[in-house]
Amino acid sequence: MSEQQDQQQTEQHSEQRTEPRKSAAAPPVPPAPPEFKYTWGQHNETMEALSLGQMARRVPSALRQTARLALAVNRTAFHVLVTAQILGGICTAAALAAVSRAMVPLLAGDSVQERISAATWPLVVAAAMTALGALASITSGSAARRLNPGMATLADLAMVDAHMDVELAAYDAPDFTERSEAAETGSARSAMLLQDALGFTGGLIDMLAVASVLAVVHPVLLPLLLLSVVPRGLGSVYAARLDYRLHNQTIASRNIKHMMRWHLTTNKLADELRGNSMRPHAHQWYAAVCERIDSRMVSSAPRYLTVYLIAASASGVFVVATYGALAGLVVGGYMAIAAAGTAIVAMRTSTAALSQLVVYGAAMFQHALYLGDYTAFVAEAAQKSGPRGPQVVEGAPEKIRLEEATYAYPGKDSPALGPVSLTLSRGEVIAVVGENGAGKSTLIRLLTSLTVPTSGTVSWDGIPTSDADQRTAWQHVGLVTQSYGYWPFSARENITLGQPDPRGEEAVWDALDAVGMRTTVEEFPNGLDTLLARSVWGGHEPSGGQWQRLACGRAFHRKPGLLVMDEPTSAMDPRGEHMVFSGLRDMRADRITVIVTHRMENCRLADRIIVLDAGRITEQGSYEELVRLNGSFAELVRLSQDR
Repeated sequence: MSEQQDQQQTEQHSEQRTEPRKSAAAPPVPPAPPEFKYTWGQHNETMEALSLGQMARRVPSALRQTARLALAVNRTAFHVLVTAQILGGICTAAALAAVSRAMVPLLAGDSVQERISAATWPLVVAAAMTALGALASITSGSAARRLNPGMATLADLAMVDAHMDVELAAYDAPDFTERSEAAETGSARSAMLLQDALGFTGGLIDMLAVASVLAVVHPVLLPLLLLSVVPRGLGSVYAARLDYRLHNQTIASRNIKHMMRWHLTTNKLADELRGNSMRPHAHQWYAAVCERIDSRMVSSAPRYLTVYLIAASASGVFVVATYGALAGLVVGGYMAIAAAGTAIVAMRTSTAALSQLVVYGAAMFQHALYLGDYTAFVAEAAQKSGPRGPQVVEGAPEKIRLEEATYAYPGKDSPALGPVSLTLSRGEVIAVVGENGAGKSTLIRLLTSLTVPTSGTVSWDGIPTSDADQRTAWQHVGLVTQSYGYWPFSARENITLGQPDPRGEEAVWDALDAVGMRTTVEEFPNGLDTLLARSVWGGHEPSGGQWQRLACGRAFHRKPGLLVMDEPTSAMDPRGEHMVFSGLRDMRADRITVIVTHRMENCRLADRIIVLDAGRITEQGSYEELVRLNGSFAELVRLSQDR
């Protein structure tokens, strides 16, 4: 019995030891992220359908754009660069011509002294031209280094300005982000544009110089030499086309990768990521997107190998044919040995020039593809920028009227708002409430002339926003959005937003007093001059509630004719909230005030409450009237009190 008991106990202990191993099994691997696709399909297909001739014609376009950018940065430096390049080509031709003249006496049957004496001056000229050519190359390189930074900045500013100027509705287009990302690639390449253009034109000029010498030596050598570079040129063009296709295949995934990388590395989300144990899933998700991009790039390697092998093989055949032709001409007595020596020197020089021409020509072709995205995006943004109409909004609005106004986002069948008819008058405080997705943010965009209705009208004192210069309207708007900016400016600039009041700092302190931030700002390391960006050395990072107070302070400093605040106190403590709403009461008489809120008690401040549901106004009236109505607003009030 004791042996049986011992065996049973042993089995029980064994089971107990194995059970934890079962519970420690690895969790199931979560599904991979969805496949992200570049939605600008029509553009993509158009680029990939280009013939070789059409693609080659894009290179001059890239050169012209390079010249325009360089001229805009520094005309003198550009002219120096062009002059130095032309001079370098002349020096190459002159040096080869001098070498050709030196070859004749060097290979003649005279004495050594006579041969050296006869060849001395041509060789001196060749050496002088070589030195002058090197000096010209150094000069052009120096000019390029003076131009490069400015060209990159111009292209970068054009992209930034395009995003800041384009109609807000453009951001709602489903392909806007992808097109912007593609254009950013073209903008980034502007930093390499001049250097590659310099290499391409330098190779072209040297090749023309060599061609002029070879054409004199013997006409058959030039076409054979040119044929030797054609396969390499075609191979580089096809490789660039593969690069562009691969770029488009991965652009959406790279875009989401960059976005997710910010989420995983910013200090703003570090608490949430750690506190919710998100690391394993976040790492797996990010790694899966990276692997998807990597796999596409790796799978394309055989195609590149095939292209380069075919191009190199064909080029080698033509090089052998060129040297074979040269040998045949000498052996057959159709070319003097001195001329053959000149041809060999010229061919060695041309090989370097042709290599440069091919390498940088392929780079310019590739630039042309990406610059096409850049120029198309900037041009389209320009078409969607600027004044909507000739009328000017000269003063703060007395009345804003919406008449059957509707707004539908691009690609959506049903409108996000409308039809809505509504009139807002100066001196009124309007509260807008509704559940998520009711259309509150869209209504704000229409009221503030950030966008125009797809049907119906929105007018400021009788001027339709679709017919007016929206920038003149924005001068009378103060907007506090839910996602207010944490601008990396000084505390002063975070209030003035670069638009100081004539009263100067007194107006800044008044705005800070209105939101209860005077003492806090005074305690900042440098007061109003403190940089509000902890990530920058010497900066200071306010708390979330302090940032929201600063956002409200901006609106109070601005003293707008139309003040719109979307959840303006959601991150504030009761004291801050009380100060903000007290400030709103004090300044209500001189403006139209619109408050979007989910806190029903805040609606008591309003003269009128508008209730939105599914994009339509379902109720409006005072707080007491809507509570007595016992409709949607009354239900929201009861829910807010049921804790």
